[in-house]
Amino acid sequence: MHEIKSKDNSRLKFLKKLQHKKSFREENNLTVLEGLHLFESYLKNKKDFEWICCTEDFYKKNHTIFKKSWDNKIFVTTETIFKTISELKTNQGFIAVTKILSYHFDVKNLKEGLYLFIDGIQDPGNLGTIIRTAQAAGNMGIFLSSDCTDPWAPKTLRGSQGCQFEIPIFLNSKLIDLSELSFDIVLADMQGMSVYDFQFSRKTILVLGNEGLGLSKHINSRKYKTISIPMRASVESLNVAITAGIMSYMYNAQFKI
Repeated sequence: MHEIKSKDNSRLKFLKKLQHKKSFREENNLTVLEGLHLFESYLKNKKDFEWICCTEDFYKKNHTIFKKSWDNKIFVTTETIFKTISELKTNQGFIAVTKILSYHFDVKNLKEGLYLFIDGIQDPGNLGTIIRTAQAAGNMGIFLSSDCTDPWAPKTLRGSQGCQFEIPIFLNSKLIDLSELSFDIVLADMQGMSVYDFQFSRKTILVLGNEGLGLSKHINSRKYKTISIPMRASVESLNVAITAGIMSYMYNAQFKI
């Protein structure tokens, strides 16, 4: 176990850059997990990590969860210093730095089921909720367009509760490439057929657009099937994460999943 006695410590500066810069996360293939629950979710799928920073109080109260083999990866600091790196108003006093998981897209390994294609979503909280909902609903994977917010950003990870470690996420995806597969591509669109009346194919890719702008023009210009969620006239639209959840479970209901 090591001690960090200054807020200007180089390790903490490195951690802050990981928290705030996507390019730095990509360059180092690392991200930041704040909170013990996220770290435990990570350990279910990976056995190793880079290092941990926690407060003196957290270490004293929870030292039994730390394995002896982790000693050289544990950095303990004061509550005051920890607050300078925490992104939460009320923190647990625990942060871990871990590798980013990468999922290789292989057409041959694309299993039957429902996949989501996320087009240009910008809000980390929304994307985190979509990832968590997709995992809960049993979706097979998520494709993200190149202009989506980062699924490995700390805020996205908190929103998903670490489900990135369980459901495959494919970055920089292009819908045009997926249209060559033997999957039905279905757009979530307010002008589409009611999801109540729509018959899903077992092999479906559901496309969801940006929070404010909707689907990109190049996607809307192609002839895909479109579906919508019926709403009272007084409601203009639903949050994209809510839409993802409703449509995922409507898919499940048809196949009694």
